[in-house]
Amino acid sequence: MTNDYISTTDRMFFKHEISEHLTCDTYSMHTHNAYELIYFLDGDATHVIEDRKYKLKKGDLILIRPFQYHFIQIDAPAKYERYDILFDPKKYSIESVYKIPEDMEVLNISGNGILEDIFCKCDLYYQNSDRDTFEKLLSHLLSELFYHITLFPQPFAKEKTTLSPLISKALKYTNENLCTITGIEEIADHLFVSESYLFRLFQKELHQTPKKYIMEKRLLLAHKMISDGEKATLVCEYCGFGDYATFYRNYTSFFGHSPSVKKTPFKKTFPHHIDKDFLL
Repeated sequence: MTNDYISTTDRMFFKHEISEHLTCDTYSMHTHNAYELIYFLDGDATHVIEDRKYKLKKGDLILIRPFQYHFIQIDAPAKYERYDILFDPKKYSIESVYKIPEDMEVLNISGNGILEDIFCKCDLYYQNSDRDTFEKLLSHLLSELFYHITLFPQPFAKEKTTLSPLISKALKYTNENLCTITGIEEIADHLFVSESYLFRLFQKELHQTPKKYIMEKRLLLAHKMISDGEKATLVCEYCGFGDYATFYRNYTSFFGHSPSVKKTPFKKTFPHHIDKDFLL
């Protein structure tokens, strides 16, 4: 598993990935403040979004919204292929994504020639365009894709399963009280379980510790508030950080710049073989 981070400022991320053998720990649970679209074509994998999981098959289209923890779990080594796109809808005027129902996270578009052709165009334009031109073309393709889905949503919808009921309750409580939680003890007490048991459950189901889950979500919320014009000192207090020095240190470490620098990073963990040239 890799812990390397690549952050972009105001660009899209695009990658058409084809791998012969991925190990089960290739991807780690992560979150970011961008929208992410994954088009799955080949492999033996399950996608986890917070407490929900989807066994993937060819043609599945996964939409991950900002602040959602997620990862692709490689269930068995096999040939693997997917498209991966990170984008900011406001920056690129991709308004149609907001019309996708909140409970619609994974769709299957296999056999839909219009949507499949969009990804063929992505490859064609990426290989034959400069970075700025491709970015503009990609924003138009995404707008078309999401608009088409809103016209005919039901044929694509895919059922989900969930992780353990206890994890679902833990995540619900955590997200509802994100800025006021004092620690894992509070969550454990709310669920009437021991801290050690809750810690192990997070590690098993989410491949993540409760502390890191809370910290990164608070940091992303802080970043959004600062980007919207709030003062960093007030954001620090609102988001539940004990003191500004702690907030500053964690913020700078996570985003790669201080709270006073207003950027829009797409923070994401990538496997080591992804080339930075794919960051648009």
